[in-house]
Amino acid sequence: MCLLARPFDATATRAVLASVLLYAAGMILNDHADRATDAVVRPERPIPSGSISPTTALLLGLAFLLAAPGLSPVPLWHGGMALLVLGYDYLLKRSPALGALTMGTLRGMNLLVPLMMGPVTEPGRQEAALILAAGYAVYIVCVTFLGILEDVPRPPRRAVLGLVSAAVLSTGLTLLVLPVGWPAAIGLGLAAVLLVRHRHTAWDQRTIRGVMTWLLLGTMVFTGLIALGAGRPVEAVCIAAAMILARWIARRIALT
Repeated sequence: MCLLARPFDATATRAVLASVLLYAAGMILNDHADRATDAVVRPERPIPSGSISPTTALLLGLAFLLAAPGLSPVPLWHGGMALLVLGYDYLLKRSPALGALTMGTLRGMNLLVPLMMGPVTEPGRQEAALILAAGYAVYIVCVTFLGILEDVPRPPRRAVLGLVSAAVLSTGLTLLVLPVGWPAAIGLGLAAVLLVRHRHTAWDQRTIRGVMTWLLLGTMVFTGLIALGAGRPVEAVCIAAAMILARWIARRIALT
């Protein structure tokens, strides 16, 4: 919304709520699809622990999935995303490559929702949105593959560092297309700090889980920097506040 200079009116609110519903549906249905595995590997999760029944989780997830396109101002776009969510949770993630590509596609599509809502009046903003969405998709693909390595007792160091590097550089470099340049400097600076800090890390499941948490929170850093680069500081502050809340939650509930 910020990059394409769209106001946060009722239409924008509907688009945001539709995306939130899809995200929630994906998380719920993912837990439903993985309930047998989680009962062995992650018994503390809601379904295996008995906090919610599989039937309730399935119905709630499907309700959110169906509600999203119905609420959306671009129902076909969110409807396509809903099909990808369903396909990922129950089928596509069985293949690491297909699962990662699907997840990246979904996040890129979500960033492009405002582009689907009508003509873009600001010159160069449409092209910038497409480039940023591509960088975001690459980021999510890398983070998804990194999540797979989280379950490997001794993950290959080069593979982990390569995925982390590709993730942070893909988003940091795409920020250069923003109308204001200094948010890109912040993004690339944060990427450099992360890479320098972990250049000699002996990767194991615990360290990967820690970096994964920061990379997931990094999606909010990315969107906040987009807001700053688009000249919307108020929205950037709101995203920063949400990140503080997300970090508080991450200390109590694992994000991976």
